[in-house]
Amino acid sequence: MKGFTLIELLVVVIIVGVLAGIALPQYEKAIEKSRSAEAIMTGKAIVEAQNRSLTAFPSDSVAEKSALDIKLTGGSWSDNVFSTDRFSYELQSGGVEITRVGGKYTLFMGNQSAAGGNWCKGSICAAMEGVGFENKGE
Repeated sequence: MKGFTLIELLVVVIIVGVLAGIALPQYEKAIEKSRSAEAIMTGKAIVEAQNRSLTAFPSDSVAEKSALDIKLTGGSWSDNVFSTDRFSYELQSGGVEITRVGGKYTLFMGNQSAAGGNWCKGSICAAMEGVGFENKGE
């Protein structure tokens, strides 16, 4: 007789299910880390634009989009908040606050006038400590 028994097929299905159960959370973590890298890159561009503005015009507010000398794509401005489908970037005088849509985490990137530096609150902060963010917990 050729073929597989029902027990053999059941064992294979169980093994595949266990492997998928282990791999899926790791895959989701990797995806979220890559998305946070996107947020950091955009936030860094905003902070660098704020720093250029502070250097050129120290008395002007950098919490307004008109102070930035960059053009951001992939989203839209509402007052002084730039929003994409994944993140919102709120301009503040000391830097930019980046919030993940869905509230998974919040990052703050400080500019040259900020005293607090870079911090993180939320689910991905342990990974963010390795790239210069203080874990503020939550």
